[in-house]
Amino acid sequence: MAEINGSILSNLLELNNTILSEKDYNTALKRVLEFAQSLCRADGCFLYSVNNDDFMSLELSRITSIGLHKIGSDNLSLYPSIYLPDLKNKKNKSLVESSALNHEIINTANIYGDNRYDNSLFQEIDNEYNYMSVSGLTLPIVNRRGETICIIQFINAKDESGKTISFTQDMQRTLQSICALIGITIENRRLKGAYNQLLESFIEVLARAIDAKSPYTGAHCQRVPVIARMLTTAAVQQDSGPLKNFEMSRDDWYALNIASWLHDCGKVTTPEYIVDKATKLETIYNRIHEIRSRFEILRRDAHIEYLKKRLAAPEQDKESLQAEFVNKVKHLEEDFDFIARCNTGDTPLSDADIKRLEELSQIQFIRYFDRTKGLSWAERDNIKDMDLYRNPSYESLLQNREDHLSKGYNHGELYNLEVRKGTINKEEREKINEHIVVTIDMLKAIHFPKELSNVVEYAGAHHERIDGKGYPNGLTGDQMSIPAKIMAIADIFEALTSNDRPYKEPKKLSEVLSIMKEMKNSGHIDPDLYRVFITNEVYMEYAEQYISPEQIDEVRPEDYL
Repeated sequence: MAEINGSILSNLLELNNTILSEKDYNTALKRVLEFAQSLCRADGCFLYSVNNDDFMSLELSRITSIGLHKIGSDNLSLYPSIYLPDLKNKKNKSLVESSALNHEIINTANIYGDNRYDNSLFQEIDNEYNYMSVSGLTLPIVNRRGETICIIQFINAKDESGKTISFTQDMQRTLQSICALIGITIENRRLKGAYNQLLESFIEVLARAIDAKSPYTGAHCQRVPVIARMLTTAAVQQDSGPLKNFEMSRDDWYALNIASWLHDCGKVTTPEYIVDKATKLETIYNRIHEIRSRFEILRRDAHIEYLKKRLAAPEQDKESLQAEFVNKVKHLEEDFDFIARCNTGDTPLSDADIKRLEELSQIQFIRYFDRTKGLSWAERDNIKDMDLYRNPSYESLLQNREDHLSKGYNHGELYNLEVRKGTINKEEREKINEHIVVTIDMLKAIHFPKELSNVVEYAGAHHERIDGKGYPNGLTGDQMSIPAKIMAIADIFEALTSNDRPYKEPKKLSEVLSIMKEMKNSGHIDPDLYRVFITNEVYMEYAEQYISPEQIDEVRPEDYL
């Protein structure tokens, strides 16, 4: 070992740098163990890992002269995983078990020479491979907290002539130093695993928060990652066309997965009623019932007026009065039916529809009860003329009142009913769009490691358009990465195919693809990725797993290119 000691430092530094740059755990372990074996010319080595739950497993077994080399679960036939606390009362423990429990180094010149130890593992190997295990060195490796995280066992040290010898004290000290690198490698792996678990737990908690906030969009956060992964896989496999050189590293894949899970995390700040707004008059509840009650009042007033006229009129006018009442009720029913249809947002409103809503809003009824009673102080603060609200007065059938304006929102009845398309008004649309800004700010506040530096870009661009008309930054296609464009398509496709949104009926697959084709033609989504999405039938792969069978109709891919 004297010659080895002279050059070990430079070799050790080189090995350390190699381990730090090596991302594959098993490769890193293999390199350290090969180097350690070479220093003492050990013919064999075994690495046992001890996890946080005190289970010990044989991860690597290697005996050079007989070609034995097993990694991971291949070693279960040699040594099944054991729970260390169960060994405390065991009479005959193996060398590695005793070392693990007592945290001791065991250096033996003759493995079979001490009856205190169970050597069945070596006996099994020796019998099967016609081998002879002689000398052994068992080293417990501890982490920074002094906990044993693995046991490394070397057997059959050799001299320069190839003769089996005992492990000297110089060899033992040298191997202890080298094997400390293995401890660092294992601990770093576990720390990285713990970090990944922490990050993924955070993602899961956030997704659950969104799910709890809105049961209608909770599945969205779980399904967008599925579509993103499917489309990315198809894009990577392209061997011709604009995407033939597109590749994804392991870090890119991980960043895309994190980003797709967190792309809507900003929705935790979006009011629930906006996310789930199924009708134009909906806030915490559907206010169409207030308007229906006013129609009830108008009908009752008409009935009272009719009865008064009947009492005062001559006998011959009764039929005409009844016809007048029936006609008035019919008009009220037609007007309410119209307002109710406008409230759903199923069909875009025309100029004639808007004009009719304006005319209906002029119909009045008498309110007798004090409107200020039962209000919170915040609601009362929005009322300027308290006397007008307290005293009986005429009120419009459809109202835009000052107390409808609150915290940047406009809950005016006529204002919301006049939304031409969908159910969301201007202020609510701005609030929904704001969720992506909040998402970006939240993700920027997380100090992602360098390998996950793209998470913010991937997650924050899913509402951008390749023609630059998207939000929040108005990025063009040239300014967006391919994974960011993939996120946009995944987000759109999941939203269009979902069958749990209260504000829209589930769409057939052919309808969804027709909409996406138009979005491709209008500069909304990337045409190259869209072509991959269609030609590779990514839509069908997803549909068969996540879309209701009733939504899947006959689709010819060539019709949607």
